[in-house]
Amino acid sequence: MAAQAGPPSAAEVVLTFLESVGRRSEAEFYLRLFHKLPKESFALIAPGGPVVRYGAGALVEQLRLLAELDLFAPLVLGLFDPESAAASVERLGRTLPSVGLVTSVHAMGEANLAETIRAELRAERVPLLVFSASGSTLDGRLRELAELARALDTRKVVLLRRRGGIRARGDRPIELGAGHTLATSGGWISVINLRTDRTALLASRRIGKRDVELVESANTLIGALGSSSLLVSVTSPLTLLRELFTVKGAGTLIKPGTAIERRNSYAELDVARLRQLLEESFGKPLAPGFFDRAPLAVYYEVAYRGAAIVHDEPEAPYLTKLAVLPEAQGEGIGADLWHAMLRDFPSLFWRSRPNNPITPWYQSVCDGMLRRPGWDVYFRGVAAEVIPKIVARAEALPPDFGSGNEAGGNGASPPPE
Repeated sequence: MAAQAGPPSAAEVVLTFLESVGRRSEAEFYLRLFHKLPKESFALIAPGGPVVRYGAGALVEQLRLLAELDLFAPLVLGLFDPESAAASVERLGRTLPSVGLVTSVHAMGEANLAETIRAELRAERVPLLVFSASGSTLDGRLRELAELARALDTRKVVLLRRRGGIRARGDRPIELGAGHTLATSGGWISVINLRTDRTALLASRRIGKRDVELVESANTLIGALGSSSLLVSVTSPLTLLRELFTVKGAGTLIKPGTAIERRNSYAELDVARLRQLLEESFGKPLAPGFFDRAPLAVYYEVAYRGAAIVHDEPEAPYLTKLAVLPEAQGEGIGADLWHAMLRDFPSLFWRSRPNNPITPWYQSVCDGMLRRPGWDVYFRGVAAEVIPKIVARAEALPPDFGSGNEAGGNGASPPPE
């Protein structure tokens, strides 16, 4: 008689829950990524006073689920409303232990705070970090939080509020400039790039006063840290895990901005790093002669976390690869590459396998497409009379991968946000 399987582990239960709001493979990937970090580098979570007052149950449940995954984060109380910090400490100090989480309370600015937090997180405690209501300004508190993030090498600060991410007035995309729009979904903004979006977004008057304050606060926080690796998420306590464990997220990701550069030959690039980027993104080795063909242009994120390669063709430029490393997916790097490329090449065509997971995004950015056996061929800014030629050319091009099977197709990364 076969032995019966035992009950699932707590982590398995949580992963099954995450599968209900996103792909299980995404949740497992991010969990592996978080577990590679020191415990103190995972995140700093800053719930607003109303979140703790009215949504403590949801917040505590999400923190319990994180603990089941062996992930613990300090809670920063009073960042925007220091007068509420004392009540938040009292409420969380009562509710967190009820689900088996051990807390400790520390004042921001306490001597040796980073070392104390590091030790407590490794002991699987939840530090409650409290800003004083007297004598502080928002700018000062943000800079103090930035210094703590620097000391802990924290990769993400999560700002929790009851309404969740940043929402635009109206459902239409936000026009930020010629050829530059900020996409929205149901009015919600998924990613804000401070480098390219901030000034025009604030001038557009499409977001409310409180959201402007959040964007400016994220800018201050990231600027004070002086790091391009810190990300700020704005979400609700109900969607905290979905924001952390899915590529699409469930809030607004505010990032410093991606430095995208253009090169016109592989001789100007680190080809070994570019090869690694492409092969890790698509999960298969490139064909031996892939780099023998000279590119028309290569756009790449300066840390080689994303790249787009354009080849010259008689009728229109051909986008042969758009790729983002798995650990960088969801940061909007693909969108940064796309917009940089479109500024130089308003006319493009490309191909993708029909089962490519980002087909809906391709359909949203193309002018048209044709389904062919084995390939979907997309085009943008191309004259109608040359479409048959570019479709025939896309079908005739050799495979880019050594297996001869480009199941992922061009742009196997998740859609640019």
